[in-house]
Amino acid sequence: MSKRSWILAVVVVLVIVGVGIGLLALFRIEQAREFSAPHQVRRGGTNYVVRLREAVVGKADIGYVLMVYVQLENPNSFDVALPRRVFLLVDHHRRYYAPSISGTQGELIKLPAGGVLRREMLSFTIPENALGGRLMLVAGQNYAVLVKDRTPFTAHLRDGEFQSFRRQGW
Repeated sequence: MSKRSWILAVVVVLVIVGVGIGLLALFRIEQAREFSAPHQVRRGGTNYVVRLREAVVGKADIGYVLMVYVQLENPNSFDVALPRRVFLLVDHHRRYYAPSISGTQGELIKLPAGGVLRREMLSFTIPENALGGRLMLVAGQNYAVLVKDRTPFTAHLRDGEFQSFRRQGW
């Protein structure tokens, strides 16, 4: 094989690898867009917008902890106070988990008129088997947002170890 053939073969391989990496990057970007898509929620006489920002799962001495960071937007011309208990986590067995309201997590999330909370944390204590499938965040009556797809979470975390995700496939 001549030198020219080798160079051509290397260029072809590099182009194929580059295209593959580019397609994978586009796929990951699309997954991140789906994860953080806005969801308009109507509750009572008000409405608000929920966007997922990040999901962090970790192991603690009390079990597994899932922290869901959301962006909340208030398009109303008046302040809105949302009870933290409006946001529930539902696992693939249809078990419901209420968010923690201890420590820095107050019972109410206050949204100023026309305002945005860019990173509100909702913390849930869940059993390990809840990570075996789909997880949904109920953001109001009849409004649910997919946090995790049906793929089981297989990473083995040690106490105090956390992993962060910005897409549903984890």
